[in-house]
Amino acid sequence: MQNGKDADFSDGLSESFVAVKKKIGATTSGQGPRFVREPPSRLRFHNSTGGSVECSARGHPTPELRWLALDDTGVVPGTPALDLSGLRRVRADGSLEFLPFHADEYRQDVHSATYRCLASNRIGVIGSRDVHVRAGECSFFG
Repeated sequence: MQNGKDADFSDGLSESFVAVKKKIGATTSGQGPRFVREPPSRLRFHNSTGGSVECSARGHPTPELRWLALDDTGVVPGTPALDLSGLRRVRADGSLEFLPFHADEYRQDVHSATYRCLASNRIGVIGSRDVHVRAGECSFFG
């Protein structure tokens, strides 16, 4: 530093390097997401009962929760697991719910799939373990 100003950069450093260094050194107030309830690694349920998987997280600001449906390789990012009328929905508490269904409504991409919960805020993003979901047929569904 010379007279309270940045050095003359005659040593080959550029002004942009110093700006990047200052930005990296800056801190962001808040707390990144952390799971309060991380989903289990698998969910098994009958078509007559349905099932659900809980996911909740804390942080500041409050994390946003979303679910991804992963492909067979488990590669992220997956496809957002959106509500599917009569089959699957994301509840207000962040749980992923699989509704009871008739055997002829079975969908492999919904009922025999792998999901992951993501919690994110402006500080960061965390992903849960993979949840392997499998629905089985129960013969006495009304």
